[in-house]
Amino acid sequence: MQTGFTGVWIPIITPFDGEHIDHTALAKLARHLAAQGIAGLVVGATTGEGILLEPAEQEALLATLRSAVPGLPLVLGLSTASTRDAVQRARALARLQPQGLLVTPPLYVRPSQEGIRRHIEEVVQAADLPVLVYNIPYRTGCQVELETLQQLARDPRVAGLKECGGNHERMQRLVAETPLSILSGDDSQNFMALCLGAHGVIAASAHVMPHWHVRMQALIRDGQLAQARRIADALQPVVRDLFAEPSPAGLKALLAEDGWCTSELRLPFLPASANLQARLRQHRQALLAQSF
Repeated sequence: MQTGFTGVWIPIITPFDGEHIDHTALAKLARHLAAQGIAGLVVGATTGEGILLEPAEQEALLATLRSAVPGLPLVLGLSTASTRDAVQRARALARLQPQGLLVTPPLYVRPSQEGIRRHIEEVVQAADLPVLVYNIPYRTGCQVELETLQQLARDPRVAGLKECGGNHERMQRLVAETPLSILSGDDSQNFMALCLGAHGVIAASAHVMPHWHVRMQALIRDGQLAQARRIADALQPVVRDLFAEPSPAGLKALLAEDGWCTSELRLPFLPASANLQARLRQHRQALLAQSF
C-alpha cells in the first residue's frame, strides 16, 4: 500500500437548518464519530450531498471539521462531468490542504477507459495530493476497469480506491493485483470485502454504531471471523434499509431520531417515508439491545 488509507472512514452527512448548513450539528456529530475509533471523514461526497453543495459550502464544512476534530484526517469529495471543471476545483481544494481527494470518473458522459484515466490524471496533477478513485458505476454510468487502475497506480499520488457495486472476484483481484489501498464503499458487502483483504471501508452506515464497524474490522484482522460475522449479521437489517430509499434520506431520518441533526435534505432528495422511518426505529432498538 502507498498510504495510510485504512480502517473505517465515514462519509459524513451535511446537516441542514433550512437553506443553510448547520455547523453546530456537524461539529457535534463529528466529535461523536471521532471518539469511536474511526480512521477519518470524507467531506462533501455522496452521503454529504456534495453534488448539491456550493464550493464555498464545502470549504466551510472543512473549516468546521478541522476545528471540531483536529488531527482527524479529512478527505474531500470531487465529482463533475467536465475535466476542466474538475481541474479548477482540484486546485481550489488543494489550497485547503486536506489529506486527500475522493474523485469519481466524469459523471453522465460515460467516457472510455482512456478518457477516465486522463481525467483522473489531470486532477491528480492539478491537486498534487493523494487521490482515492471512487468507482461507483450505478451513479457515474461507467466502471473504472482493473487495467485502468493499474495504470493510474503508477503515480504514487493515486493512493487508493473506493469500490462500490462490484463482486468478490473483482475485489480479490483489486487487492492482489494493485498496490492501492482498497476501501469497500458498498456497505452490504463490507464484511466480505474485508475478509478478501480490503484495507478498510468508507461506510455511510457507520454513522450508526460506529464502534461496531471498527470492532468488526479489528476482529477480521485478528482472524476472529465468527465474532466479526455476528456483528455484520446484526448490522445487516439497518444497512439494508438505510439504502432502501435514495441515500442519505434514511440515514438523516435515523440521526434525527437521536437528536444529531434535522432530517432535512436538498432537492431533489426527499425525506424518508413514514414506513422506512418506522423500520429504522425498530432496527435501532434491536441494535441497542445487543452488545459485542
